[in-house]
Amino acid sequence: MRAVSASIVMPMNPIMAISAGICSAVAVFSIVFGTVLAFPLFYLAPLPLYLAGLGLGSKGVIMAGLTAVFTAGLIGNAYTALPYAFAYAVPAIMMCQLALRTEPDADGKPSWYPAGQLIGTLTVVGGFSLVFFAMMTIMDERSAPLQDTVAGIISHALDRAGPEIPADARDMLTMGLAPFFPGMAVASWIVMHLVNAALGQKALVKSDRNLRPRISYANITLPDWCSWVLVGAGLCALIGPGDWSYLGRNLVIVALVPFFLLGLAVVHTYVRRSSFGTLMIISFYILLLVLWWAAFAVACAGVVEQWIGLRNRMQPVNDQEKE
Repeated sequence: MRAVSASIVMPMNPIMAISAGICSAVAVFSIVFGTVLAFPLFYLAPLPLYLAGLGLGSKGVIMAGLTAVFTAGLIGNAYTALPYAFAYAVPAIMMCQLALRTEPDADGKPSWYPAGQLIGTLTVVGGFSLVFFAMMTIMDERSAPLQDTVAGIISHALDRAGPEIPADARDMLTMGLAPFFPGMAVASWIVMHLVNAALGQKALVKSDRNLRPRISYANITLPDWCSWVLVGAGLCALIGPGDWSYLGRNLVIVALVPFFLLGLAVVHTYVRRSSFGTLMIISFYILLLVLWWAAFAVACAGVVEQWIGLRNRMQPVNDQEKE
């Protein structure tokens, strides 16, 4: 398997890469200044890195990532630059390098690194990160149980973010979030990177600056080992004692992310059969935002798709592929 040489397809523009890195770092730290656009900018902070990587190549995303880490250090200090590097720059560099890899197929033609493998790889990285931080707590004999430690972190964050929140409401919110917070945080991180990578690729395709061809997200498939990751996390949650059960429960949430995305592909395939497709998809995403269990139902649809192939039983009215 080899990486596409960006220098052959398009000369790397250092100014664009450096600018992308600066924009990404500034977007992350905009939340410190409390502006109205702080949260959207924070969530879209990886986007400039993916634009650099998927538009300029591996050298572009590495330069953008290093610039972003340096800028984060200038805005804050070394202790702020390091979390940025591991949460934003390193994953973006890894994802772009994998996305631009090809290997010859049976006919000798270049075959791009599968989108499903990208999703699975990032999920495994997120899962290992969760296990690493959990093990640091579990192995510390002086620390409280894992869930109590997480509850303490949430409570402290709420104290700082909203000191005017009544104590009863804060305690209730902490108790509601603590059982699933680590898994939800890692899942949100995975989705953030995947959404920004997809937005970057879409923007580059529209401007005809993409190195990788258009991806049909409705036709993504997951590697078989994603199912085993989910099964392993489920077994850990069911039979593990104490902290291990808590860790397994949160790993299940992380492991369901690829199946949630696969479930979205199933929904889009089904909607393509209807003449009211646009209205149906808008209604679906509104429902997804309002009802938390809808996301779980979509993930379950993804699991069923992985095991028995729901999309093979759906014949769309037209064969037009949508991203």
